[in-house]
Amino acid sequence: MKNLIALLIATCLFGCATYKPIPDGYTGPQATVTDSGHSEDGTKAQLFALTSIDGNQIMDSFWESAIASQGHGFALTVVISDRQVPAAPMKATLKGSHTTAAPIHAIASKMAGTFYSVEGNVDFSPKPNGKYIVKGELNKVGSAVWIEDAETGQPATEKIVGK
Repeated sequence: MKNLIALLIATCLFGCATYKPIPDGYTGPQATVTDSGHSEDGTKAQLFALTSIDGNQIMDSFWESAIASQGHGFALTVVISDRQVPAAPMKATLKGSHTTAAPIHAIASKMAGTFYSVEGNVDFSPKPNGKYIVKGELNKVGSAVWIEDAETGQPATEKIVGK
C-alpha cells in the first residue's frame, strides 16, 4: 500500500512537470541553472529554485526533494536540481522557501513563525554557456530569492523580496 501511494504521488508530480526547457531537436545556445539550498536539521531545509519558465512548470529541487523523501517520515532528503535552459530572454519564476518531508511539520513551523517563503517572477537573459545559481535568504525580517552568475557571483536578475 505504501509503495502504491508513493507511485501515485510520483506519477502526479512527474505528470505536472512535462515541460522540457530544452525541447527535442533544439540546437541553439544553452545555459545551466542550478538550484541551491541546505538542510537545517535533517527534517527541514531551505531551498531556492527556478520553478517555471515562461509560465511552464519545470522539475525543481522542491519536487525532487519531496519525491526522494517519500515514505521516510520526518526525514528530509534534500536534492539540488540543475537544468539546461535556452540562452534566450525568459520570464523565470523563482521560489525560496523552507521545506519539510512531513506536511504536519510545515504546518507546525508556520504556526511557530519559523517557516519563511518568497516567490515571484523575474526577467532573465542567460548568456550562451553561462552557469547560474538560484540564491536566496530566508529570515524573519525579510526573505529574498534571485539568480546570480556562478562565475562572477554577481546578480543576473533582480531580487524578489518578501516578508
